[in-house]
Amino acid sequence: MQNINEVLKQQKLLQLIQVDNFVGWVYYIDYDKAHVMTNDLWKSQASGVPHNCFLVAATFNPERYTVTPEEEREIILLRVVGSAKLPQDDDLIRTKIDNYQQQTGIYGETNPRDYDDITRNQLQFGGLECNVLGTFFQRDGELWLGSDLESFATASRLNVFRPRNKALEIIVNHLDPLRRQKAIEDAQQLGIQKPIAPFQIGTVRYTSTDRLHRRVEDDKVPVRIQPSDFLARRTAVLGMTRTGKSNMVKQTVSVVKRIADESAIPIGQIIYDMNGEYANANQQDKGAIADVYPDETIRYRMLKTAGFKELQNNFFIQLPEGHKIIRDFLEEKRLTDQQDIGTFINASFDEPEEGERSSFTRWQVRIAAYQALLYIAGFEAPSNHQVKFRANLSVRNAVDNAAGTNFQDPARGLSLDQAVQWFIAAREANGGAANNLQSSNGNAWLDNDTRAILNLIAKKNDNGSYIRGYNNLVDAIPYHSSRRSDEVGDEIYQHLVDGKIIILDLSVGNPQLRDRISKQIATDIFNKSMGKFIEGVHPPNIVVYIEEAHNLIGRGMALTDTWPRLAKEGAKYRIALVYATQEVSSVHPNILANTENWFITHINNDREIRELSHFYDFGDFSRSLIRAQDVGFTRVKTLSGPFVIPVQIDKFDPQAEIDRQKSGKATLVETAVSNATPDKAADQSSEEVAWDDLFEGGS
Repeated sequence: MQNINEVLKQQKLLQLIQVDNFVGWVYYIDYDKAHVMTNDLWKSQASGVPHNCFLVAATFNPERYTVTPEEEREIILLRVVGSAKLPQDDDLIRTKIDNYQQQTGIYGETNPRDYDDITRNQLQFGGLECNVLGTFFQRDGELWLGSDLESFATASRLNVFRPRNKALEIIVNHLDPLRRQKAIEDAQQLGIQKPIAPFQIGTVRYTSTDRLHRRVEDDKVPVRIQPSDFLARRTAVLGMTRTGKSNMVKQTVSVVKRIADESAIPIGQIIYDMNGEYANANQQDKGAIADVYPDETIRYRMLKTAGFKELQNNFFIQLPEGHKIIRDFLEEKRLTDQQDIGTFINASFDEPEEGERSSFTRWQVRIAAYQALLYIAGFEAPSNHQVKFRANLSVRNAVDNAAGTNFQDPARGLSLDQAVQWFIAAREANGGAANNLQSSNGNAWLDNDTRAILNLIAKKNDNGSYIRGYNNLVDAIPYHSSRRSDEVGDEIYQHLVDGKIIILDLSVGNPQLRDRISKQIATDIFNKSMGKFIEGVHPPNIVVYIEEAHNLIGRGMALTDTWPRLAKEGAKYRIALVYATQEVSSVHPNILANTENWFITHINNDREIRELSHFYDFGDFSRSLIRAQDVGFTRVKTLSGPFVIPVQIDKFDPQAEIDRQKSGKATLVETAVSNATPDKAADQSSEEVAWDDLFEGGS
């Protein structure tokens, strides 16, 4: 007979069975459930059978595998979800009660032989209720996992084992050949031509009480995730405050940074930091992302702060963007039915071709009038800001006469104070709708858009009646910064294209302002990446992180709104979304439905648990999620993973990440290639060896 050690080397399936960890037999099974009869002694020898732990069941004897019929060469993967009642349990309970009633001491010392050997043996048996997670089998030398049962034999004797150490590591990190190939294709499609090793996020943890199943280092089985699972995907980080959500987000940021470094492709990351914990170090986390990656991180705030760029645009320079924000406010106030407001809202500030002299001149005048309007409304202007535009001699003379003073030729520049006075005089000289001011070709010198702007400056309509005019614009003042020279959306997007980490510190400033600017930047990112895609250009890889996502992503949002669209369509444009929140039910259903990766910590109420139970097999963890409040104790489901895994997430170590960047040691890719087995190298190219070796056994 072939030596069992030789069989083990050739048959990966057998590595899942550890005879020393036998826990019982299956006495009932169907396509979804299995009931296992176990014994106190067997459970003790296997270091216990924790709630939600994995079990494996097989009919064959590993030492006789070579003569096992083909139909029996499979292993059923189970998860313990509760206890099951054995037929004799009621009789055994009566036996226990009778014995207790005869005791005269607390510890039963008055009758040390309280049970005979047969009864004591019967009392040690109990039942486990398990859910069927799938079936492991081998094909062409590869280990596969089907997500169900193809068939089962009621009369078969299914032996049950609790996998530990290496066997458990194979199970939780398993990636069957189809998923492996898909992961490689996804990575290459994202521009990652070099293989990147799966990264460790934590270790297997079944229960809050981990006295036995994690008591030695060998029992802390690593859990790894495929890098391509996070790029151009949606990831949910859900759970109560201070249970490890922020730590998981920081781990993800560091992993994406590592992927970018090792693959030599830029991957931009932008963090919507609601509490300022990523932009600023705090005592709880002992390090901020900005401190870990000082050369790669650019921070933004809504207030002028040393070390931060301002989020607001300069309305005097970013004209269309500023006008859009003002327009939104005016529309919200429902002022569009007012004639001058309606005309102003629809005005265009897009620059025409300079060769179109007449259009270009009108545009210059309109821009100058708009900037004068901003100034008189209270928008702080850049230092020494001037407006310049061309006006013919007859127009200039008419304005001077109306003002009772001689202005400098506007083509040479006017201060904003002078511009306000110039345009008020120009409005009077024009005579409202009379259009007395004429261009050199005999047409009206002021177009309708500019006339409406002058009315807002003067706070009078064409008939001379009082209007609120520029007072309607003041609500938009907090959205303006006189210190910016570039449009903030364009600037941030370029940083993302360059692979920078952008942190939007939204912990300070007006909440309404925060929401508007956040949405504006997200819209810019989405539209710019979609534009590149439409042009046939590969969009950049971008990861968007949203802390306290319920503040930005409302459940009642329309599907056409920015966040639902980004979640639903972003993957097509290489935009990944990572959102963290305390409330599952607060997240837009469309976003939940399109989420591939899930990291769930403690949740404190049944309503949220029921909402979560609609997804994958999180229902198995309902009791655990509501009870266990341990920081970092997380239930993880990823795109590549076929089932939920309970994990103790590793603590983000800022200093270790800083040391990694400074060390310059060999990358994981180089390590994987050097460790590739010779027999593979003989048949495959070095790149193929590296890819396969990285996925081999989850290591």
